[in-house]
Amino acid sequence: MANLATKFSSKVSERLTSESVVGMVTNRNYKFVGENSIKIYSIDTMTMNDYQRGVANGYGDPAEIGTTLQTWTLDQDRSFTGQIDALNSAHSAGVIKPGEVLARQLREEVVPEINAYVLQTIVTAGEAASRDDIATDAATTAVNAWTDYLLIKANIVDNLGKAKGNTAVMNASYYNFLKQAGFVLDSNSGQDKLDSGNLGQVDGDNIVIHTSAEMPANTNLIITHKDVTTFADVLTDYVTHKNPRGTNGHVIEGRICYDAFVDTNKVNMVGIHKTA
Repeated sequence: MANLATKFSSKVSERLTSESVVGMVTNRNYKFVGENSIKIYSIDTMTMNDYQRGVANGYGDPAEIGTTLQTWTLDQDRSFTGQIDALNSAHSAGVIKPGEVLARQLREEVVPEINAYVLQTIVTAGEAASRDDIATDAATTAVNAWTDYLLIKANIVDNLGKAKGNTAVMNASYYNFLKQAGFVLDSNSGQDKLDSGNLGQVDGDNIVIHTSAEMPANTNLIITHKDVTTFADVLTDYVTHKNPRGTNGHVIEGRICYDAFVDTNKVNMVGIHKTA
């Protein structure tokens, strides 16, 4: 129920919200136009042989080149609805504006939900490929934060992942432990970063400090690359109805159909640290 008052400030106290991380950790390399699923083919390679002179099949015995198929199907079909009674709006000093209500819904509900979903999708795929077992599951401290980070990063590179251009999503606690690690003081630029309170990049990776509320359970660090995960939002439809039948006021409705998919061929570009 709306809060009504005889004396009401025209200003609204906005709640704190999180920023979207989707654009930093996903790509839009595949299009779902008019479809709710797509099939992704990978082509197998051929075995390397020693060339044999003077025989019928000097190159080796040819085998049929096979394919591996991934099917990605959109699963998230979400919605919201609410109404603003005309009299309630009048009694609330006109602060309940439809456009602002919709923008607030996107900031406080839609963005956090998608953030959490995308990060969980990455971690779930990473767990299935044992990408959370690179470093020992344990509480992070100022002693092990940097060594665990380097261990995970080295494993990514060793598995043909990229040495630069990754994004490291971490909670504030992990970030603080990194700041306490001695590596930050090894150069003047490092000291400047420490003084500013923002590491910016670590070991060539972009650092994103994110709320623990949207990180997967027992996860305080996710290193990934945009190439790994595809994000699709095939329908984002937001509508404000003024005085629809049966309602004096506004009805606000929204629907968003989205999903995120981890390419199993690139999952070794993911590294995860678990606290337990």
